[in-house]
Amino acid sequence: MRRLATRRFDFAPSRAARVFVLGSSAATLALVVALPLDPLMIASLALLVVALGLRACRTLDGALAGIVVRSDATLTALACDGRAVEGVLAEGSVALPRYAAVTWRANGERFKRVESVPWDRLGASAHRELRVMLRYATSGDEAGPPASHWRASISAALSFFAWPARRWR
Repeated sequence: MRRLATRRFDFAPSRAARVFVLGSSAATLALVVALPLDPLMIASLALLVVALGLRACRTLDGALAGIVVRSDATLTALACDGRAVEGVLAEGSVALPRYAAVTWRANGERFKRVESVPWDRLGASAHRELRVMLRYATSGDEAGPPASHWRASISAALSFFAWPARRWR
């Protein structure tokens, strides 16, 4: 029987996500103002863009306080109000050097949830460990740990292009 690896990740507020939301809202607002429409329509669209941008900024850090990821692709989401929601990792999780997106489905629910984890939401070593846990848990390799994390994370993505799963010598 395989040993189950478990790691807890506590999230901090992210400045990068806030800057991204504000920047994209400002760019959308500039595009709305440049549209050749009636001034009343432009004003209403601009108000909608501002309201949606403020709503997104308010809800950025309110979703999850942290997650506990296990190597068998299960997780526990820790809400800010103290609740814990059990779930499983779903297809679509992304693990990049400065960004990770954890796609998961709560037990008994139909729809997936996505938690965005930019580099400044965790410490550098914790962000690296989250990426490794995501790659290993979603690799589909049940026989044991992969020979390298490169193989576990890349072979599934390149299988669409008929790329061989083995390394070239």
